[in-house]
Amino acid sequence: MNKVYVLGIGPGSKDYLLKKTEKIIEKMDVLIGGSRALETFAEQEAKKIKITLPLAEIKNYILDNFKQQKIAVLVSGDPGLYSLLNYLKRQIEADIFEVIPGISSLQLAASRIQISWHDLRITSLHGKDNKEELLALLNKESKVGIFTDNKFSPPKIAEYLLENNIVDKTICVFENLSYPDEKITVGSAAEIKKLSFSKLTVMIILDRGEIDFKQRGDLDERMES
Repeated sequence: MNKVYVLGIGPGSKDYLLKKTEKIIEKMDVLIGGSRALETFAEQEAKKIKITLPLAEIKNYILDNFKQQKIAVLVSGDPGLYSLLNYLKRQIEADIFEVIPGISSLQLAASRIQISWHDLRITSLHGKDNKEELLALLNKESKVGIFTDNKFSPPKIAEYLLENNIVDKTICVFENLSYPDEKITVGSAAEIKKLSFSKLTVMIILDRGEIDFKQRGDLDERMES
């Protein structure tokens, strides 16, 4: 029986893709993933299926075809962090899956600012209205990693922090991690609130003093423009 692979494809650039994952993708008949993931492997001859709502269509395709076709589901970052894996395991028997890890964008972000991430508390605002959960984390944790979305962009999050009197934090915004146009902006909530960023961002919010340097070059240029 064919296994259905759930593959973590890292933060974006193929430079951060595991060799094992590359080898598996080359052998697949079908690749299922979001637009960005499928574009990354556009040269592969496999059939490509874009993940869209309702997710039941993806589940049904897998169940109807996995015995005859080699199928891989591509998820950004690592499958263990806010990915389609949880949904698939709720809907399909877990023993048909093989999960291959990937490098999370937050893992890469932590390395960029040279902090450990074993004590990084992680939350996601993707399609969620859980700002109160974020607020609770920020009030008790020294390091919080956030997966953002278009609704809750870095400036919106910074504004929310200011509205709730959280002013003593250092905010790190990571744009387009692993791509040639990658940018890192570090500043206060008041500074970040005034800026605009690309759609592809993650954030790490730290207590003051958690990092001993500030990558302010890009921020200073933005504030002047």
